[in-house]
This record gives sequence, C-alpha cells and structure tokens, in this order.
Amino acid sequence: MKPAGTLIAMVLAVGLLAAPAHAAGRAPAGFIGISPQSAPSDSDYELMAEADVTSVRLPLAWSQIESVSPAARDPDWSSFDHGVELAAEHELRVFPFVWGAPPWLSETAGAEPTTARALHAWRSFLRRAALRYGPQGEFWEENPELTEEPIRSWEIWNEPNIVTFGSADPARFAKLLRAAGQVLHRVEPGSKVILGGLFGRPLQVPPNIQPGKFLSGVYRTRNVKRWFDGVGLHPYVAGAAAMRGQITNLRRVMALHHDAHTPIYVTELGWGSDSYESRWERGLYGQADQLSFALSMLSMNRYNWRIAGVWWFSWADARGPTCQFCDSAGLLTDNREAKPSWYRFNVWTGGDAETVPRAVFEPGPFGWEQRLPAVPTG
Repeated sequence: MKPAGTLIAMVLAVGLLAAPAHAAGRAPAGFIGISPQSAPSDSDYELMAEADVTSVRLPLAWSQIESVSPAARDPDWSSFDHGVELAAEHELRVFPFVWGAPPWLSETAGAEPTTARALHAWRSFLRRAALRYGPQGEFWEENPELTEEPIRSWEIWNEPNIVTFGSADPARFAKLLRAAGQVLHRVEPGSKVILGGLFGRPLQVPPNIQPGKFLSGVYRTRNVKRWFDGVGLHPYVAGAAAMRGQITNLRRVMALHHDAHTPIYVTELGWGSDSYESRWERGLYGQADQLSFALSMLSMNRYNWRIAGVWWFSWADARGPTCQFCDSAGLLTDNREAKPSWYRFNVWTGGDAETVPRAVFEPGPFGWEQRLPAVPTG
C-alpha cells in the first residue's frame, strides 16, 4: 500500500537530512572542492563559501583566450578574469584545467598541440597565464582590492585518454605535459603540474584507452616524469565501491614506474540523481548515498592512496543538451534548490546546508520528481 501524502512529506524531510553511518565524519579542510559544469555566478560562489568549499575547478580554455594568434591580437582573459575575481571575493582559489588548442594552429579542433610551432605557442600561453594569475601576478596587481588567491596548481588537459578531448595518444600527450612542466616550474617555482584527469572507465576501447595503459605510455616517453607533480583521475563508476580498483590500479602503474609518491587528484567525481537513465545515474537518494560512500572511502584512504583532493562534479544541474548524466549531476537543482546530496556534501565539508532552500520532490512514474511552482494561467 502506498503511503499517504503526509507520510511521504515526513519521509522526504527526514531523508534529506539523514546520512548513512559511514558519512558521520568530516573531511580535512580543503580536501573537497567543486568542479562546476557551467560558469558559477556570484551567488553560487557565496553558497560555496557557506559550504566551506575553498577550491573551484574551472576550464582555462586556450582556444577561447587566444582565438586568434597573439601576434595579431592581445589574448582575451576577460571571461577567466571574471571567474577568478568572483572566486577571490569569496576566498576561493581557482584550480584550472588548461586545454583546447586554438584553430589558428591548424590542429584538429581541441586536440593536443604537437608541432614545433604549436608547442612554442602552448609554452607561451602557459607562461602568460602563470605570470597573470600566479603569486604577484598581473591580475592581482590590477585588482588590489581582492584577497590574493594565486593559482599554484595547473591541471593539464581534460580526460586525455578519450577521443572526446583529443587524440588519446599517450606519447603525443606526454610532449604537451613535458612542455607545460618545463614552463610552469620555471616561471613559478613551487607550482604543481597535474596530469589531466584520466577518464576512469572509458567506453569504446579502442579508440579510447584505459587509464592505467595510457599512464604507462606517458611514463615510457623520454624525460617526462620529472615534469608533473600529480595524476588526475575521473573515476566515474556505477557504484562508488568500484573506485577502489581504479585507484589501486593507477597506484600499481605509478609504483612500477618508480613514481609511487606522486599524489592522485580526483578532479571529477559524481553521479546523477535521475533514475538510472545511464549507469552514472542512481536516483535522488542513490546520488546522496554514492556521494557519502565515495567521500568516506577517499577520506579514509587518503594517506594510503596519496589522495591530494577531490572535486565533486557538479555544482548544479544543467539545462539543454549535455552529457549522459550531467543534467542531474548537481548538488542543487538548476534553480538552486537543495537535493539530498547537498545535505550529505555539507556533512563532509562542515558547511551550512541551510543556506539553500530545500527542493520538494514527489513520487512519479520514473522515481522522485521535483515539484515545480504552478505556472499562472489566464
């Protein structure tokens, strides 16, 4: 027999706040960040700060900033400036992933630059970015009213082991990574260069490559290991328990190449709240459960696995055409109301979950559905 409406409301209210036993802890300060799928607004950054988030992962799109050669026109930093400014106003530090060769280099759209001319342009772009956003950079000099939150960590590319973002060629990617490390370590000593987040369980292999095999190919490229300081991973799985195998496999590969002490950065992690439209969607409460399980596993094993941090994907649900689960991957709905996962997230960060209004859900033919305000008629 179906419960009465009053009982449903009571169950929802309790469920939104409740967390399973393994989520009773709190992660170390700064361990959990956000990887949004669209540019956050000022109010988004304010809410992130209330949730005790201190790091936000944003795309630094080379093809957008230098859409034409800098010899012909100055780079356009305005969009990324805006993100860094809003983050700094709320004492968040931006963690960029740098990717996307511009079309004037005659590369395949977005692919990694490998010609001598393209690699020279890549080095020049990274040098300008570091001098702009690093410690005592031009951006901070131009905005002295901001609390300085310099960029010290740079993720190079995004999911380079799948053809969505490039060639899925480890030797080709290694050239890009080596060039990045040489520039960033020289311009800003102490900065960290992170090998862009490897997609943990790619479909269609080949042309995509499993992350361990791809990482082995990078290591086998001459003179590359010394130029990166961390390995990024996107362990997208149907159930959080399967992350263990992905992480331990990467650790095994790193140990075989005498690189056991280099940390892993989980730069994207998430599930959708829709009801099993894809393998990464677990339903409204399943999303919250997977979040709790994953953050518990990563926090408890952060020393053994040398996990430097984790960035939840994503902040809010997306509208329009997007990836298989992105439309429901947010902690918040697209109109910024809280899902059960938001409350679990704040258990781990120590934030104030009550800063966001609670979304109201009700049972539907395909699981829990958000109840939206009635649209006036007449």
